[in-house]
Amino acid sequence: MGKELLKEVLDNLPELKKGKNVCLSLSGGLDSTTLLGVLVHKYGADRVKTLSFNFGQRHNIELEMAAKTAKKLGVYWELIDLDYLGKITKKTSALIKGSTITPKTAEENSGNPSLNTEVSFRNFQFAGITAAFAENNDCSYIAQGLNSSDGFSYWDTTLEFTKRVNYVFELNRKNQIQFISPFVEMYKQDELLIAKELNKIHNYDILEYTWSCYHGCVKEYNFKECGKHCNSCAEKVLGYVKAGFTNDEIKQKFDLDDEYIDNIRKNL
Repeated sequence: MGKELLKEVLDNLPELKKGKNVCLSLSGGLDSTTLLGVLVHKYGADRVKTLSFNFGQRHNIELEMAAKTAKKLGVYWELIDLDYLGKITKKTSALIKGSTITPKTAEENSGNPSLNTEVSFRNFQFAGITAAFAENNDCSYIAQGLNSSDGFSYWDTTLEFTKRVNYVFELNRKNQIQFISPFVEMYKQDELLIAKELNKIHNYDILEYTWSCYHGCVKEYNFKECGKHCNSCAEKVLGYVKAGFTNDEIKQKFDLDDEYIDNIRKNL
C-alpha cells in the first residue's frame, strides 16, 4: 500500500525546469518531514530548499528536529524568526510558549471546528514568506505538508486553502510561483505508509527526527511525545496504529503503554 501511495504522490508532483527548485515549509513534524523525503527522492537534495519558522511555539523542539532532518538529507535549511506571531497570538493560542491556555485533549476537542491551538493565519503567512524566498532563489514551487486529518479543525490546511493561495500568487506578473500540497487529500496513516517506503529509499528512519506533540519535550511525559494529551498526538498515534506499526515502535515515540495502544486497535 505504501509503495502505491508514494508512486501516486510522485506521479502527481510537477516537473522542475532546468535550474529551478522547490521550497518546503519544514516544521519538523510528521507531515512536512515525510514530504521532504518525497521531494528529495523526486528532485534530488540540491534542488530542495527548506525554511522553518520560529514563532514562539510551545513545542520548539520541532525546530531542532527540522534542522537534523535537513542535515541528514543534505538540503538547504534556514530558520526564520517570526516572534511577532507569537506575541500577537499568545493570549488566544495554546500553541504559544508562555500562554496561560493549555492544549486540549482529543476528547475535549471532539466536534470542535476551531481548536485552541490555532495560530491565526499561520500557514498563510508561511506561504507568503516561502513564496518571497522562492521568488529570490529560483524556486518554481513552494510546498506545505497539509493533510486531510487537519482539515476539519484548521481552515488553512485544506485543498481550498491551497487553491485560493494560488489565486493570489497568479497576480504576480514577474514570477509564477505555485503552491503545492501533495498530502492535502491524505490522512496520517497514508503519510506513515509512505514514510515506511522512504525508509528503504533513503536508508534511514525518515521519522527519527520528528516531533508533533504540542506539550513540547517535558519530563512529565518522559521526554517523549505525550501520545494522548493533545489533539496532535491523538491523531498521530491513531495513524501509527492504522499504518500497522507495532506497540514497541509506537512506545519508542510516545509516552504510552500497551493497554492504551491495544484499546485503540480494538476500536478501529
